[in-house]
Amino acid sequence: MNREYLGVDVGGTLSKIVYTTGDYWEYKKMPTTQINAVDHWINSHFNNPVIHITGGKAGLFTQKSALPVKKINEFEATCEGVRWLLEEKGLLSRTGSRFMVTNVGTGTSIHFVNGDSYERIGGSGVGGGTLLGLSYLLTGEDNYDEILTLGQNGKGENLNITVGDIYSHEVPPISGDLTASNFGNVSRMKEESFSKEDYISAVVRMIGETITTMGVQAAERLKTDSVVYIGSTFSHHDTLKDIIKGYTELRGKKAFFLEHGEYSGAIGAFLNKGLKKAIL
Repeated sequence: MNREYLGVDVGGTLSKIVYTTGDYWEYKKMPTTQINAVDHWINSHFNNPVIHITGGKAGLFTQKSALPVKKINEFEATCEGVRWLLEEKGLLSRTGSRFMVTNVGTGTSIHFVNGDSYERIGGSGVGGGTLLGLSYLLTGEDNYDEILTLGQNGKGENLNITVGDIYSHEVPPISGDLTASNFGNVSRMKEESFSKEDYISAVVRMIGETITTMGVQAAERLKTDSVVYIGSTFSHHDTLKDIIKGYTELRGKKAFFLEHGEYSGAIGAFLNKGLKKAIL
């Protein structure tokens, strides 16, 4: 009997599972806090599968699972999964073989893929966890879906200072629409009242602009025009996607968002082909 295989990415917030049924890929997402439920779901749906596992909480799952588990390097798995998705979606001809991967999860990690090799370029503590934390501090909201809804209806730019605001009496040397200071418009804050929607919208804009700047600067240094954005933070968050796409294009690069991109790590673990780590 053929052995069943699973790819599992156990992240700090969510666990992503990929598997195949015939010619089709299936995707499932569960909170990592419910790690016992993840293990139970796998045991109840598969008969003694081989599990290829990755992610920051992979060690925790390994301790709980009685099934065969093979751990895969997280960065290698993520980049392999992104490349596979680009090929499947017919996008590799547009990105080229050299592209950046900006993975926005709880925090943000940036990678450079060059053919069959990869290198982690850097990262930031600004990510989905920042969205949840700052939204809670500013508004008291801690439900992710509610935060998304509120943020889509706000005017966060009113809390910021733009380049155009600074160069108010002359032509600015760069686009006046660029943000010069997130949450920097203190004088306006003192004079006006702002809603929950406005505060969360401003947080979303700050996160989007920050992670875009990192990815674009890395792309410039490594001479590629393509930045692929992935991560569960983008799931159902069109506002964040729009900010990042617009800001990436304003900086002269091309932004790509992959369907099922948040499953890149799990897909790469499933495939387990083994990208080579590049020496830049």
